[in-house]
Amino acid sequence: MQGFWLKFTDGSAGYCEGSNAYDAKVIAEKLTGKTVSGETYKPDAKTLPYPASPVIWQLDHPVTGKCPAFCFKPNQCAGHGSCPQDYSCTE
Repeated sequence: MQGFWLKFTDGSAGYCEGSNAYDAKVIAEKLTGKTVSGETYKPDAKTLPYPASPVIWQLDHPVTGKCPAFCFKPNQCAGHGSCPQDYSCTE
């Protein structure tokens, strides 16, 4: 599973995991009842290195459980494969 920061047509956004961007879009639309921005097979979805709030859906791993949502600036980090910050966002 990969995490995506999805933007909805109503202006809101959220984190959702899926096997790809389209999968995350379908999951998010089913769970929220909202429409993800972008085209059908090219949604407005950017990868996130870590989960962020609000979490729409994420895999509950049978051994390690869910990863906490500790990306505090998802709009800045969206599209990156790792955290672009030189230091913790909480400092």
